[in-house]
Order: sequence, then structure tokens, then C-alpha cells
Amino acid sequence: MKALKNLLNRSSSDNQHQHRSHNVPDSPAYATPPPVFEEKREVQAEAPEPVLTVSDASRRGDSQKGPVAPSSFYCPISMELMNDPVMVATGHTYDRVCIERWLQQGNRTCPVTGMRLRHLELTPNFALRNAIQEWASSNKVPMLHREVKPHAAINTATLYKTDEETSVAPTNILQGHDEIVWSVEVEGNRLFSASADKTIRVWDISSRRCEQVLEDHARPVLSLAVAGNKLFSGSYDYTIKVWNLQTLQRITTLTGHTDAVRALAVTEGRLFSGSYDSTLKVWDSETLQCLKTLAGHSGPVRTLVCSGGHMFSGSYDKTVQVWDVQSLECLATLQGHSGAVRALAASPTRVFSGSDDATIKVWDSDNLQCLKTLEGHEDNVRVLAVGDKYVFSGSWDKTIRVWDIVTLECVKVLEGHGEAVLALAVGDTFLVSGSYDTTVRFWDLESLRCVKKCEGHDDAVRVLAVAQGKVFSGSYDGTIGVW
Repeated sequence: MKALKNLLNRSSSDNQHQHRSHNVPDSPAYATPPPVFEEKREVQAEAPEPVLTVSDASRRGDSQKGPVAPSSFYCPISMELMNDPVMVATGHTYDRVCIERWLQQGNRTCPVTGMRLRHLELTPNFALRNAIQEWASSNKVPMLHREVKPHAAINTATLYKTDEETSVAPTNILQGHDEIVWSVEVEGNRLFSASADKTIRVWDISSRRCEQVLEDHARPVLSLAVAGNKLFSGSYDYTIKVWNLQTLQRITTLTGHTDAVRALAVTEGRLFSGSYDSTLKVWDSETLQCLKTLAGHSGPVRTLVCSGGHMFSGSYDKTVQVWDVQSLECLATLQGHSGAVRALAASPTRVFSGSDDATIKVWDSDNLQCLKTLEGHEDNVRVLAVGDKYVFSGSWDKTIRVWDIVTLECVKVLEGHGEAVLALAVGDTFLVSGSYDTTVRFWDLESLRCVKKCEGHDDAVRVLAVAQGKVFSGSYDGTIGVW
């Protein structure tokens, strides 16, 4: 409660300062309201965008100064009209800038209920945002521009450790990033890691030392891809940076997206970028020219996978769209999921889509027909991985399900993680999984038993990669694990 009081005091102080200012910038113009869909964007420990807040007079609802909005329109933390309402894991809604500040202070509970949050993702409440905007417009409520500076993120995992415990880091835990690691990519003897701290780190795998820090993005780096002698990085700053793998210098910046670049995939000399602006863009990986913008999704594009000469894009609009890699025409829109499509994986002949509706759908990558819907998970399917014999699905229900790749029957449920399964990767003889419980687990592909549990991260394990007989894990604590 003390932390919440401090936050409220700071919010009040910010407001008083704002009302003394006479040079208030114009409010940003809103285009066509975005569609309502279940989107779960990852939490960013970064400077939030400028936000809009109602004036104190309108908030108080003084009969001489302004009307009173419905109580649900006000943020429980700041008690101000919300500009960017987002839901936390408990289902309660807050203004984004307020809840992000709350989380950056190291709090891991819901301010209203005090319940511990099972995950830190914020889901935009577009329906409520549209309702607030309509109410403000119809009641002529002025909206003032306020820029809020965030507080430094706090790693609560180390707050209660002794000096002896924190003085020396394990040699297999690589430290350097200040924020969440969103992506890892291996190329040759190098590991590239992308982080919410706006940087990409280049690690020498043999020495486990950081060779260089690539700094050019203005916001968190979310995705990585390699093609030829180039590294591509997609960011929340709406751009794709292109880096020379030999010199590690920036070649150019690809622009055109109007929201975060969340997914990158390279095939047949073409780079596909999927964005929260609901589009894909296709770039020639050599000339770096934009070949075409692929429009069709009505929600953010979350994931990409290629199979059979087709690029498949999964979106929060609950569909998978199929694009011909050469003609760049949309071949089909695969429908059937009732929740956001968060994961895609492919074998040579089949594509698997995992959704927030707790199911996996199997599609023939040639005729694009749905072969089967795989049911059994009790919560969102977060991640998929394909091996020679099995398809693996990880879920918020803390389990991994193993599906026979031919019969599509569930052959086993792997239990052991104490929280949601966020990452999967397949090696020659093992499956590796990462979880919100901070651990990495190894599962033998023959016996399908857990043969190793690895600890070392202080927060959720978000991404995994397998290469050169090693496993690399990226965590919410900003570290890289080498196993």
C-alpha cells in the first residue's frame, strides 16, 4: 500500500505541474478507431508514449466546469480519465502509463486487489478506449497532453539476496542487458540478443563474452532474422535496422510500418515483416527495397512461418493468412480460431497454429485445408515447436502437450513447470522448455521424461534457441543462459 500511495502522490504532483503549463501541445488526431480484439502485448520497461489526461476540473465533475464520466472510465491509480486503458492478468483495467510505472517500481501485484499477477502482459482495452473517446467528444471534455517520465525498472528478484549470493554471477548466465530479452538468434559462432533496453548484443559463443552492443533503435527491439551477410532487427520504433554481419555496422533503416515490428522471417531472398499495424511488408533481402505491403489482417500480426512456398501470418484478429512467396498474393484466410493466433510452426507439409482459444489447428500447407483441431489444453497456447516425430505445444496451463506428427493424437502431457510455458525448442535428442517459473527444463525425446531442470534466471524465461549442441535462453531479467 505504501508503494501505491507514493505512486498516487507522484501522479498528483505531475498533474499540478501540468496545470501550471500554458504551452500544451495539440492532442494527437485519431484516425479510424482500431478494431476490438483480444491483444496481449508484452510489457515494456521503457519510456511510455505521451498520454492524454482529462483536466482536474473535468475529473472532479464540478457542475460548473464539466460533466462526470462513468466510474469505469477512470484509472484506479490516478483517478483520471484513461487515455490508453489496458487490462492486467486479474482483469482489472488501468491507464497504461500508470500501471507501467507501478510495475517498473518492482510491484508484481494488482493495485486494486493486491493479488500477485501471474504474468505482466498488458492487454489493450480498445472497446473501453473508444467509449471514453466518444464520451469525451460528445461532452466536449478537454484532453490535456502530458508527458510522463518513467522510473527506472527494478529487479525485485535480487532485493532479498545476500551480498554473497549477488556478488558473483554463474559463468553460464550472461549479463549485460538492462531489460527483457525478446529474441535470440544464432549465426556461426555468434549469438545475437534483442532487448527491451533498445539494444542488440553480440556474443562470442566460445568465450561467452559480449563483442559489441548495437545501439540505434529508439524503442525496444522485438525480433531478429539473418539473411546472407545481414542481420535484421525489428522494433517498437516501427523500423527495421539492417546490420552488416562482418563489420557489425548499420547498413540502413527500413521504414514504412506505423506500429511495432513484431515478427521477421526470411525465405527465397525476401524478408517478410509482420507488424502491430496489421500489415506485412516484403523486402528484397539484397537490394533492401520494399516490394509490397500486404494488407488483409484486421489486427496486429504476431507471428510468421514459411512452408511449401507460402508465408503464413498469424494475427490477433483470430485468423491465419496465406501469402504466395513469389507473387505476394493472398491465397487464403484460414479461419476457425476463436482467440488470437499467437504461435505458428511448420513441418514440410503442415502448418500448426496455436491460439488463445486453447486449441491448435493443423493445416495442409498445400491445399490449405484444416486437417484437425487439437484440443486438451486448458488455457492459451503460447508456443509451438516441431520435431521429426512430434509437435509440441506449450500453454498458460503450465503443461506441454506432445502430439504425434502423423496421427495428430496426443501421446503425452509433460508436467513439471510451476507457471506458464513461454518457450520451446527442439534439439537432436531433447526438447527444451522455458517458463514463467524461471526454469529451463530438458525432456528426452525418446522417453519424453524430464532429464534436467536448470536454474539461474531470476525471472521468466521468454525465448530459446538451440545451436551447436547448446541451448540459449533469454529472460525477463535481461540475462542470457547458456546450457
